[in-house]
Amino acid sequence: MDIRAWAALSIFVGVIAAIASGKVKSTTATLLGASVMALSGLLSGDQIVAAIDHNTVGLLVGMMIVVGILSKCGVFQYIAVKAVKVTGGRGRLILWSISFITVILSAFLDNVTTILLVTPVVLSLCDLIGLKPLPFLMVESFASTIGGTGTLIGDPPNMIIGSIAGLSFNDFIRVMTPVALGVWAAVTLYMERRYRAELSAVDAEATARLNQVDESKLITDRRLMTKALIVISFVLAAFVLQKQIDVEPSVSALTAAAVLLIITGIDDAAIIRDEVGWTTIIYFVSLFVMGGGLRATGVITAIAHGIASLFSDSPLLMALGILWVSGIACIFINSAAFAAIFVYVVAEIASATGMPATPLYWALALGACLGGNGSYLGAAANAVMADLAVKNNVGISFGYFMKIGLRVVLISLFISSAAVYVICKLS
Repeated sequence: MDIRAWAALSIFVGVIAAIASGKVKSTTATLLGASVMALSGLLSGDQIVAAIDHNTVGLLVGMMIVVGILSKCGVFQYIAVKAVKVTGGRGRLILWSISFITVILSAFLDNVTTILLVTPVVLSLCDLIGLKPLPFLMVESFASTIGGTGTLIGDPPNMIIGSIAGLSFNDFIRVMTPVALGVWAAVTLYMERRYRAELSAVDAEATARLNQVDESKLITDRRLMTKALIVISFVLAAFVLQKQIDVEPSVSALTAAAVLLIITGIDDAAIIRDEVGWTTIIYFVSLFVMGGGLRATGVITAIAHGIASLFSDSPLLMALGILWVSGIACIFINSAAFAAIFVYVVAEIASATGMPATPLYWALALGACLGGNGSYLGAAANAVMADLAVKNNVGISFGYFMKIGLRVVLISLFISSAAVYVICKLS
């Protein structure tokens, strides 16, 4: 690598170190890194524009608006309470219900949004039936990441990988959803056994208190809910039929957002201002620019050739290597940041070795998404959950979360290794 490549790599490593330190916000760090790369001439204006994956950005913005509108009617809280009431106040069944409803919601919603919607319900239900909220908050956090792993739109790394690799919504349903469900069941079972003492501490009046909750009152606007659900049904159908209708998911999501804003009469300026996570959008755009800088200076090619030299004779070992490297790396590095850079490494590896690229992309998606459960650093949803917990007097330290999270990641990666083996054999 020449001096330009080392400069680009140094900027990227500095950004990751700043984020990991916790002293600099991730958006600030990535925006500064992208600006330094651009101002130092490491990539041209045309390269900056080309580096930004507009499909990922459009999909994020569109789905944020759609979910933001749907959240106004209380439907997510209704679903959570309804699911938990079926358990009759039994701790273990409540744990499985919360985990299940979270994994389903996060398959179609942004993970942070899922956490913001489900956490208040978890806290109030635990207070209602006399259970410590810690086990439920932990399993909710893990389930949000696992659920997002199963679909194209559930987790930002999947959006990035799907867009760059040309993988459709149906491809993710076919390959990733079964793996995610297997990981979810194993992790929830582990959490049930890990917290079995806490889960058995329901008092005698729990069932009566639980039945007093009228979940129907949580629906605040039925007309809005009906309109939103109809539009979402159409956008999900468009995702499923992506290859047949030849429409990018970003176009479907943005169209759905526009239609909802028109037919609901909601203040569009307020929704766009408040529901779109603009700091998240800037974060991703900055990541794409830095990724462009690493590609333009040859860093991506150098890393890819280094990895390819280790496993060039075995596509299976290459895929497993990508799975475990990405899984371990994303314990300490934001999974979206890692995926935004490493997806190009995978593309370069496939090009240099002649290996089928698709199994390598699946390995990257599994590792990047599931590795994020190892700490607060890997997935933003984990940090949001911990922050909400502290605000409600439930302390979850970084060390404690990582202690449980590392075991969850290991369980996830072992199951994913078996899945990668099958994927490679069938490719």
